Amino acid sequence: MKKYDIISSLFYLGVGLFFVIYSRSVDIGTSQEPGAGFLPFYGGLLLIGMSVLFLIKSLLSHLVEGEPFFPEKDSWKRVSAIILSLIGYNLLLKPLGLTLVTFVFVGFLVKVIFPQSWVRTFIVAALSALGVKLLFINLLEIQFSRGFLGF
Repeated sequence: MKKYDIISSLFYLGVGLFFVIYSRSVDIGTSQEPGAGFLPFYGGLLLIGMSVLFLIKSLLSHLVEGEPFFPEKDSWKRVSAIILSLIGYNLLLKPLGLTLVTFVFVGFLVKVIFPQSWVRTFIVAALSALGVKLLFINLLEIQFSRGFLGF
C-alpha cells in the first residue's frame, strides 16, 4: 500500500506542477481581478501542497501503525451510497430544483448514512435547504433551476 501511496502522491505532484507551469503562460491576475490562469495556478499550488504532505505521510507511515481506511466492515457501503446520492443530486438538480433536491439529499444523508430520528432528519434537511436557498438564490443571486414545483 505504501508503494501505491508514494506513486499516487508523485503523480498528483506532477499534475500540480503542470497546472502551475501552464497557468504562468496566461494572465493570472489578482484576487480582485482574476485572470484566466488564476484558478489553475492556485489550484495547482494547493494540489502540490497536499501531494507533498501525503508523500511525507506515506514515507513516515512505517513509524506509526495507522487505522485502516475503512475502519468498519461495511464502511464501503456507506461510501458507495454517498457517491451514488451525489450523482443523483446532480441528475435531479434541474428537474426538481435546488431547494427540493437539497432537502432530499440532506435528509437521505441524515437518515440513512448517519441514522437519526425522523424529527431531527426533517429539521436538519429543512434548515439545510433553507440555508442553501438563502445563500445561493437570495444572497448570491445565482440562477438555479426552480424545478417543476417552482422553488
